[in-house]
Amino acid sequence: MLGEKLLIRLWETLTNDGIGSLASPWQIKREGKAHAEVRRDEMLMLAQAEVEAEQIKRGKKKLLDDGRLIELSESTNQKDDFVDYLGRLEPTFSLDVFSKKTGQQRKAKEIQQEININKTIGLVEEELLRSQQEPSEKEVDSDWLSRWRDHAKSTNNEELRQIWARTLAGEVKSPGSYSLRTLEFIKNLSQEEAMAISSLGQFAIGRSIFKCSQLEKQGIDFNFLLQMDDLGIVNGVQGGQVSGLELQFKSREPKKFSNMLINRNRILLIEADDPNKELALGCYQISQIGAEVLSLGDFNANEQYMMEIGEEIKKQGFDVKIALWIQTHAEHGQYFNAQPI
Repeated sequence: MLGEKLLIRLWETLTNDGIGSLASPWQIKREGKAHAEVRRDEMLMLAQAEVEAEQIKRGKKKLLDDGRLIELSESTNQKDDFVDYLGRLEPTFSLDVFSKKTGQQRKAKEIQQEININKTIGLVEEELLRSQQEPSEKEVDSDWLSRWRDHAKSTNNEELRQIWARTLAGEVKSPGSYSLRTLEFIKNLSQEEAMAISSLGQFAIGRSIFKCSQLEKQGIDFNFLLQMDDLGIVNGVQGGQVSGLELQFKSREPKKFSNMLINRNRILLIEADDPNKELALGCYQISQIGAEVLSLGDFNANEQYMMEIGEEIKKQGFDVKIALWIQTHAEHGQYFNAQPI
């Protein structure tokens, strides 16, 4: 299966850079266990480790140098902050106590970061196992992977963790898909901004969002586009170009007009007898970073939007069909069940 090939490619990449501590597919195979069973047990252990890391952080437990975890009583914690002075416990500042406490905080943070990385890797595996795309011959850049690890290990939020998982999954499938600038952009995203951006993704066709009534019906109005311009997802809204952009399409074939528009799981097949005919559609322009970030969303194309775009193309004298689309490679795929609009 293609997903299993991608999984092997993922672990070759992670092993080369020493990232993560989950069992690799070949370790699981040697043990004769099911992959899903091993991952389930590991996720349970990670959940328990997360609880213990929080207890270390709060001073309820202490991680010793030999790896043992011990309980700390409340009275022990309080005595660390006080000194006996003439029979009375007086508060004091002790470098020794301070060093011990910061040391435990640092250990708790490092444990949580390792938990975050391994949870994210588990999500990457799920993404790749669902994929129907062939693995690339290229390898993930080591510097890119190091930057990804630094960002992903600091992410505790589940929704943002999903984004980091899809980023690595996409890079494993097609190295070079996501720039270092895009990684930096994602790192600075809030959960609210990520949700707002995701609502735009179902309308993205290449580097464009084509204008139609469905956009406003779905809340993609001028104010929303201004917000996306502020974030750097779309271009030209603040400069007043929001109503003036038009994209021209020429034929891909010499003997007749033939072109296509792909949006996630849907494709519009556009044809006409005249190879010199041109298609014109008003649009909003998506930035390079915007295109990379929008590709990370887990959603399908908006059906009403695709149908309305197809109807607009028909009005210009083209024959239009809508079909299901499956991406099988970074640069091509297959369509099924084409229906005329």
